[in-house]
Amino acid sequence: MNILYILHYHELNGSIRSTLDLAKGLETYNIRPFFIVPRLGMVTECLSSESISFQVLPVPFWMEKKSISLKAKIKRTRELLQSTKRIRNLIEEWHIDLVYTNTSVTPVGRLAARWASIPHFWHIREFGDLHFSLHYLYPESICRKFIESSDAVFFNSIAVRNHFEAKSSLKSSVIYNGIKTRKEFDVLYSKAASKSENKTFTFLIIGAISPKKGQETAINAFSKVIKNGFHARLLICGSGRENYVSEVKEKVERLGLQDCVEFEGFIYDPYEAYFRSDCLLMCSDYEAFGRVSAEAMSTCLPVIGKNSGGTPEVVVDGKTGILYDTEDELVDAMIWMMQHPAEASQMGLAGWARARELFNTEDCAAKVFEIIQSVTNKG
Repeated sequence: MNILYILHYHELNGSIRSTLDLAKGLETYNIRPFFIVPRLGMVTECLSSESISFQVLPVPFWMEKKSISLKAKIKRTRELLQSTKRIRNLIEEWHIDLVYTNTSVTPVGRLAARWASIPHFWHIREFGDLHFSLHYLYPESICRKFIESSDAVFFNSIAVRNHFEAKSSLKSSVIYNGIKTRKEFDVLYSKAASKSENKTFTFLIIGAISPKKGQETAINAFSKVIKNGFHARLLICGSGRENYVSEVKEKVERLGLQDCVEFEGFIYDPYEAYFRSDCLLMCSDYEAFGRVSAEAMSTCLPVIGKNSGGTPEVVVDGKTGILYDTEDELVDAMIWMMQHPAEASQMGLAGWARARELFNTEDCAAKVFEIIQSVTNKG
């Protein structure tokens, strides 16, 4: 069987990495992957290194942050149809049996699959409106009905499903992202057990630097930790809009934290940062799943996470980390981690066990393959 994966972005963010992991997991079921990518970038470099077939094509969105004019909407509609036609041609050329769209922001995969009369899966991995302030360009009820017309719709967390289904009668599945094989989890456990202890307790926040990801919240809380007389370090990994990154760095300087807050920019291998840290901070208000939380747990790191979005499904409060609601609670949690290293270490071990059980790539691929079988057998 050949599956065509429709990607909406060209860099290795969490949803893209999860899709690549799924495709790799499904290869064990003799399912060959093909990809549509909107631009050249890290994703195409990764696909090339794995000798996976891909095509760079425009993937227009049917969502925007702001309303657009009728003229612009007509132009976007034309772009969507042109992209659909090109994808339809590739479906025929590559002998595609099923189309998989990894996001809710574009309908071109569903349109092309319908045109080609083959099954389509929609894997929704984000709070489009809450996290990215995205809204449909066309009537929402029609767009939702179109999503529901897919052969299967699944979500990466219960929180995202509940948010979507609040306005829908859709019956769907929740399939958590797989981040590593069980064997890879065991290797990470051994590496975590042998890592040297940091001289200075290090908090890590990793991901795209943006107002929605909570870097400023982490910096505010970290400032209070330092003012309370604790010696610690905050590592910020990720990239973002140049103007906003500059604002965040200026904030660090205003708070006098430049000697204990480090910006490392985007790092290709996040595990390198996990193994240099003692605790992960997940400060996003509307994290759909929180891949970095699961990854940190795979390296035996405890996680302090916002008690919202999909984070409470990943982090068990008091067992694998600490959930917080307010900034003061975040400060208290950070101080607790520093003052109770033995308990924090136990949280990290419990987190590793939970991540290995729930977020392994074998189970993720098996659940998707089960749905593939049910759809193809029904067909």
